[in-house]
Amino acid sequence: MDVVTRWNSSLDMLERYLEQQQAIAATLPSAEVRRNAREIDTLEPADITDAEDMVRLLSPLKKATTVLCDESRPTVSLIVPLKHMIEQSMAQCDEDSSTIAQMKRAILKDFTDRYQGEQNKFLQESTALDPRFRSLHQLNDSQREDVFDRLKLKATQMQNQVHI
Repeated sequence: MDVVTRWNSSLDMLERYLEQQQAIAATLPSAEVRRNAREIDTLEPADITDAEDMVRLLSPLKKATTVLCDESRPTVSLIVPLKHMIEQSMAQCDEDSSTIAQMKRAILKDFTDRYQGEQNKFLQESTALDPRFRSLHQLNDSQREDVFDRLKLKATQMQNQVHI
């Protein structure tokens, strides 16, 4: 059932439909089904392809949501690795339909607008301090070095404050 306030219910519904598609197609010609319905709309092959593409597109978002919800105490250090995973999955592909390409652009724009400047630096530093993500594999060497330099500077400043 689609729940407006829970986007993943739409994804679950699409996944379930695709899973049961053969059974649905086999049932539609049934006289009993036709007798109880005035008009039965079916999906065209292009619609099925769009649904499959949307499931592939939204699955990383569901995974990120699940990771955050399954953690008994989610930490801010999870944001950078999950954001990176989502950004990677939203990379444009030549095979993307116009609908999927548009959805990817909208999702990426939202992420780009959401995490910038000092907030992004804070998230990177929090991720670097978490032993699970300390390698910062999602950053290039220069960015990684910058994060660790900032952390060293902050640690030195804190140490100097203690000695005052």
